[in-house]
Amino acid sequence: MALNETEVKQTRQEKRSICARRLTVSHFQVDALEHDALQVLSLLQSTRNTFALVNRIPPEILTLIPDYWTDGERERSLVRLTHVCRGWREIFISCPSLWARLDCKRAHKTRVYIERSKSSPLEICLGQVDDEFCQEEAFLLAVPHIGRLKALSVSGSLTPILPVLVEHFSRAFPLLETLKIGLDPTTTELPNTLFNGDLSSLRELSLTGGLIPQSWRGLSNLTTFNLHHVPGVDTLLTQLLDFFESTPHLRHIQLHHLIPDTDDAPIERVTSLPCLKKLSIIAQPVHSILLNHLTVPAGASLRLEFSFDGAESPVPFYLPKSLDSLCNLSYITAVALCFGSERRFMRLHGPSGELYVLGNWISGRDQPYAGTNRFLRSLSQFDISRTRRLAITLCRSQPPDTAPVVTWAIYRILRSMKNLHTFTLVRCKNLPFILALNPKTSPSGIILCPELEEIILHIGHSGRLNVDELLSMLKERASRGAKLSTITIVGTDVLTPKEVKRLKKHVSCVKYKFDGVPPEWDTLPS
Repeated sequence: MALNETEVKQTRQEKRSICARRLTVSHFQVDALEHDALQVLSLLQSTRNTFALVNRIPPEILTLIPDYWTDGERERSLVRLTHVCRGWREIFISCPSLWARLDCKRAHKTRVYIERSKSSPLEICLGQVDDEFCQEEAFLLAVPHIGRLKALSVSGSLTPILPVLVEHFSRAFPLLETLKIGLDPTTTELPNTLFNGDLSSLRELSLTGGLIPQSWRGLSNLTTFNLHHVPGVDTLLTQLLDFFESTPHLRHIQLHHLIPDTDDAPIERVTSLPCLKKLSIIAQPVHSILLNHLTVPAGASLRLEFSFDGAESPVPFYLPKSLDSLCNLSYITAVALCFGSERRFMRLHGPSGELYVLGNWISGRDQPYAGTNRFLRSLSQFDISRTRRLAITLCRSQPPDTAPVVTWAIYRILRSMKNLHTFTLVRCKNLPFILALNPKTSPSGIILCPELEEIILHIGHSGRLNVDELLSMLKERASRGAKLSTITIVGTDVLTPKEVKRLKKHVSCVKYKFDGVPPEWDTLPS
């Protein structure tokens, strides 16, 4: 039976739709196959990457990389690490502690960091960070999570963010261990309600501005305290002593340009710091008002740095009135002295502790030799009779008043070091200090340092060594029963092979090291 025209059209449409469906199914199948093929290729590439040496690093070690960056590098480079490869992205994103530092500068960044930090303790920075100020919108995103606050840093002026601090930080934070607050000179006091006055878990406290929080309590677990001075803010000695008495476990103290210049405490008041390990004081000029009221225990390191800043009447360094308070100086085994054109230091070291005094000792109107004389008079305040090691270095820019004064002054120093075993000299051309050891040139011909066994000379590029003077000293000491056992010479083209042989006739061991870079004063061993 013949089909009419309408039926023919319907049949054709049905055939077309069937073909279209078949083509669509085939297209989807091709897409699926292509997707599967790409996944297989990606899997192969990932498998190949796993054989690379860098990808064999355990994730526990790989996530430690950001800990070795500075704060500025950490923020920029942490995100870059997540873009290296898929494996690294999964590793770094799945480590919550890496995303726990919030600077609250951008809302989107803060939201992402909070999400990735999960339940890790937070570190929040408020105020000005890298020339950018925190945004209130970003900070409000962190407010619901500040119960897990571990560290807080506030910098810049407190005026714009003080209402925020009072509103959201007027309660106790049981996890807070580190607190850093920078105050501008216009800030007169810290709010009494801040942290509810209770910081029982605090371990490190850094304040800039010279204000000491008298109303805060519960600081018995504090171990580190840094106080930086702002001009125009005065701190009383009694305030410092009261604070130290409320923090019996302090181990590290740094006072930067904040030393009271008046003593408003009774003479008999002495505060003990039994756990102290390091006390650093930077002042202008240095004095002993605070040290008169502190007991520095044995084993502690005391660093004093001062500057006259062009003062016409410099005040030299003086010890406290009672040396019994400096228990860390009861036994000195090593002394290091450095003479610089502007700054000089002395380092006294022993099993009971260390004292490091760094200053210029020179004013703008000083007479020649005044700086060196003042420096050496300060050393004469200490008992160095049992010193076993002495090191003296001259800086590259040697002070003009050193040579004529130090040669005689070193004789007085060596005369009191009867137990000296090792004598180190750095950049001492023409051996001016060695001459002090020669009985022919010393008064009464006495033998200085009879137990001296080793001399170490760091000559560097300063020129050739005067072997005749050195041999004269060695022969004279040997004739009087004070023969040296070892001489170590460090330098470049300082001695000839013949001169080395001449020295070996009078010394048991001669060591010659080729090195033209003498150690600087900061690396000079005490």
